[in-house]
Amino acid sequence: MRITSAEIYDARPKDNKQGLDLVLLRLWTDEGLYGLGEVALAYGTGSAAGLAMLKQLVERFVIGADPFRIEELWFAQFRRTFWALGGGPVVYGGMSAIDEALWDIKGKALGVPVYELLGGLVNERVRLYANGWSNIQGPDGRPLISTPAEYAQAVQRVIADGYDALKFDPFYINADRRRWTPTPILSKEMLDLAEGRVAAVREAVGPDVDICVEVHGVLAVQTAIEMGRRLAPYRPYFYEEPVHALNVDAMCKVSQNVPLPIAAGERLYTRYGFRQYIEKQALDILQPDISLAGGLTETKKIADFAETYDMHVQPHLCAGPVHTACCIQLDACLTNFIIQEWRPYAGDSVLDLVQEPLDDKAVNGYLTVPDRPGLGVTLNEEAVREYDCIRIGPAR
Repeated sequence: MRITSAEIYDARPKDNKQGLDLVLLRLWTDEGLYGLGEVALAYGTGSAAGLAMLKQLVERFVIGADPFRIEELWFAQFRRTFWALGGGPVVYGGMSAIDEALWDIKGKALGVPVYELLGGLVNERVRLYANGWSNIQGPDGRPLISTPAEYAQAVQRVIADGYDALKFDPFYINADRRRWTPTPILSKEMLDLAEGRVAAVREAVGPDVDICVEVHGVLAVQTAIEMGRRLAPYRPYFYEEPVHALNVDAMCKVSQNVPLPIAAGERLYTRYGFRQYIEKQALDILQPDISLAGGLTETKKIADFAETYDMHVQPHLCAGPVHTACCIQLDACLTNFIIQEWRPYAGDSVLDLVQEPLDDKAVNGYLTVPDRPGLGVTLNEEAVREYDCIRIGPAR
């Protein structure tokens, strides 16, 4: 079996409530099977670079290759692209999408889910926490949820939908009801507002619902420590990216001075990027993004490495339904899996990109792991036809 052609879709669904720019890959084999992958540079700035990198990687390393030789292809890209030896989400995002598509092909060819190829089923059901409920915008583009009372009201939707865990960022909407990038050192007014939002959510959901607090790495060390201590009475399940990930010692300092579990990892890539965080035990929960950290091949290695230090893994998820399917396949076979990020409010047009999307299948805050071959999803041909597509190799 050989890879004969590829399609790369630049998908920007119209009613996408989170503004995602999705980059999807489909690899075709000479036996008529195809595999799917995704570059998770879906938010912020970078999706166009990820798409271009993916095109070059497919042209130079993948067309004509044996899709079963997954480890060999990963190693070839790592060693021979030059830039992969230095790291970064663009090159690793492209490698991740390719890796996922290869596992999808292999699973389909053998008639088994990918998790069977990665060690077998450990978790038949996956616990989820709902994200994306607090960043809803009005017609004018301004946030609808800003005051503590509005957070308390909005979170009722999550509870009504059956989730017993949720996440939100109490910092990224300022007192003027505008989305902003918080300054490293926050004013007392902003510290009080963020704490008030967390307190309101805790009071609204009661003691038995887990709340996760997201920071997006924007705070200075001293502010992150002060805020973490303020939040401790509200018992967050974890305190995510209190400082940015470029300085492991800064994360260690926060971890040592805040009485909360610390989580991070969406902006760390490959086992080499995670190494110091694991060895220094700077984190309690690792959050690798499968579609940026190096694909299923590499993220499984990260998780296994973390387990030697008794660390838990919660795959980061903020992209499209192919990425979601990859997360569930990995969750299913990890013994140190703890919980899965979930984004049930992204919008129907995002889910329409595939047949059998998982994102709307949660029941009471859990997902039963599907047993379909490969990643368990296939492209919705009618939906993807609306988007720009780069074709590599013979037309199908």
